[in-house]
Amino acid sequence: MTYEDFKSLCQNRRSIRYFDDKPVSKEDVMKLLELARLAPSVENLQPWHFHVIFNKNLCHKLTETSYYGDFVEGAGAFIVVTANRSLIHEAKETLWNEKELEYSCMGAMSNMMLGATAMDIGSCWVSLARGNVHELLKLPMYEIVIGGLMLGHYKKGEEKGHNGHERKPLDDMCTFHD
Repeated sequence: MTYEDFKSLCQNRRSIRYFDDKPVSKEDVMKLLELARLAPSVENLQPWHFHVIFNKNLCHKLTETSYYGDFVEGAGAFIVVTANRSLIHEAKETLWNEKELEYSCMGAMSNMMLGATAMDIGSCWVSLARGNVHELLKLPMYEIVIGGLMLGHYKKGEEKGHNGHERKPLDDMCTFHD
């Protein structure tokens, strides 16, 4: 893969919130989870856990816990990503920022979103309220809810982006300290 190939993949990735009714296969989800597993993590702790949900009733309940949308239940698969907070004690070095576990999980989610784009599967990151999700999935208290990832096949007409998202110029977000 070249830089240009990867840049194109990043440019084509976009948030898809509405999907057709075709289910996402467990095989495709497993491929995306494999990409997540390969993500870098602080001290190689790999603090993530992936709760894969195909059950439409449970997805409906999780819709009620999302901050920004009533669209979770339309996903062909929904993955709730959590970080195992207890792994802080397994680090060889002191973690000066406990959020590094959460940041590591975001890298895993990013790998899945880019992988989904490469597989012609739509994806969207979703913010979730922690309390309700803990109850619904019966999560242990040491698991921190990072967010959810909706996956699904594109609705007809949604296959291609709409001229990409406007991005700020690189000069506006970059400072060199020589």
